[in-house]
Amino acid sequence: MKRAIFLDRDGTLNPDPGYISDPAQFELFPGVGPALRRLAKAGYILVLITNQSGMARGLISEAQLEAIHQKLKRLLAADSVELAGIYYCPHHPDFPDSQGVADCSCRKPKPALILRAIEELNIDASQSFMIGDKGSDIQLGLNAGVTPIFIGEKLPSGFEQIVAFADLASAADWILVDEHESGR
Repeated sequence: MKRAIFLDRDGTLNPDPGYISDPAQFELFPGVGPALRRLAKAGYILVLITNQSGMARGLISEAQLEAIHQKLKRLLAADSVELAGIYYCPHHPDFPDSQGVADCSCRKPKPALILRAIEELNIDASQSFMIGDKGSDIQLGLNAGVTPIFIGEKLPSGFEQIVAFADLASAADWILVDEHESGR
């Protein structure tokens, strides 16, 4: 079974100005590519897990989201990084989609996206991490049985026991040191 780093997108890999609908608006935070390369080199597969409620709100189309994810892949490839999968939730409870779906099992913090990735990619949840910048990312990790890591300035209330770092590079350092010390 594989070890994985599950990654939130907006606010974790890239600045979050609001609903990004144009690839020209999408850029990675400095240091993201090299940090992910180190994790991949250590044997972790990288999986994107993202809520994209802008789709339910009619602010972004599936084609626009695909173009943004293609740019993400190109930016990561410049640092020799490849994502093993991209899983997204297009739903929002206040905005039913064209099929009438508003409440779903895939919107973070519900675990359906990670659980699907675990099954499809043969991932060992106990050896994996969820990195994100919101309480829903932390809760998602807990709900899916993977170790959550918070990225940001202020840890959300109620999650004081969760490890937190200023950026992805610092989180990668901690994972790799912990891996070495624990013999993972």
